[in-house]
Amino acid sequence: MPLTDVHDSYLMLAIAEGFGETPVTALLQPDLDPAAWLSAPPEPPQIPPRVAARLRRADLAAEARSLAASAARLGLGVLTPAAPDFPERLRAMPLRPLVLFVRGDRAALGRGPAVAFVGSRTPTPYGTEAAELLATALARAGTPLWSGLARGIDGIAHTACTDAGVPTVAVLAGGLDTIYPPEHQDLAERIVRGGGCLVSELPPGHRARRGHFVRRNRILAAGASAIVVAEASLSSGALHTARFGAECGTDVFALPGPWRSERSQGCHRLLAEGAMPIENTETVLQALGLRASNSPQVALALHFGADQERLLRLLGDGPRPTDLLQRESGLERPAFVRAMFTLERDGAIVRLPGDLWRRGAGKPESRGTGPSATSR
Repeated sequence: MPLTDVHDSYLMLAIAEGFGETPVTALLQPDLDPAAWLSAPPEPPQIPPRVAARLRRADLAAEARSLAASAARLGLGVLTPAAPDFPERLRAMPLRPLVLFVRGDRAALGRGPAVAFVGSRTPTPYGTEAAELLATALARAGTPLWSGLARGIDGIAHTACTDAGVPTVAVLAGGLDTIYPPEHQDLAERIVRGGGCLVSELPPGHRARRGHFVRRNRILAAGASAIVVAEASLSSGALHTARFGAECGTDVFALPGPWRSERSQGCHRLLAEGAMPIENTETVLQALGLRASNSPQVALALHFGADQERLLRLLGDGPRPTDLLQRESGLERPAFVRAMFTLERDGAIVRLPGDLWRRGAGKPESRGTGPSATSR
């Protein structure tokens, strides 16, 4: 798809930002006006000197067009916040990406509610079994899983979706012209063939460095409606994902494990910080408003009822932060999460910056609880 002038502006800003290991915070704010920044670039110390110099380069627009053409030759889509199909949750997030390079069906980015499924690259047998059970249960419930295509837990999540025929989103830390790790090349192809997509903030030709994985994790955290952490050490990148998600108001679930296991210490730290414990697959499904199904192809019915109506009435008086909305509703945490999950999916509520919620244009459809509702 050819880039419009507005798309070009975002791509120019992304090139000026530099795709470095440490994001330039000032350029990644959700209320940034790209035209204003390009017409009157700010000076240091508002932005680093190198970024200020790039913003004033005479060939910046030509470089943006060249980058877009290179991506097109590789079969990659280029998404900026100006595109109508740029993911809404990413559009309003803190440190919003200025551009996303996409291979596969970009519609997968808008399917949901989605769950970010992350964890150790070297899980224990306990973690592997638990991750397979959880990921399979979520995928068979029709839940799109977002993960990072890494070894271990990430690969388990993507495989569960491809096996269940559910689109999955792989967010990579480097350019999409090089799949890392290389042994996941075949898995990447299955993701694309299965209606999912590969996504990166970095353009082709850019290899991931250590800091790029932290950049990648913030997209994973904000792109999904919930985060599941299945085994993680205290130094695991999964903790970055979970903590950024918590800052964005995303619900975090963590798998308890053997207390002496190094692979469980990160999950235990998250539980101490307020993450919800994963006791079994039913715990997660129920908390997300899902019910178990024997069909791997069909999303499970979500209930619409008095809880959702109560939340909509409260939001009729104006936007509310998550914690205040729960207190005013009087709902227990599992019921609150279930109701919010349903309402967001149906477009009845919309998340705003600052962990605020407002009513949306959609209205949840009433769904029955009998066999006909779960077999659609």
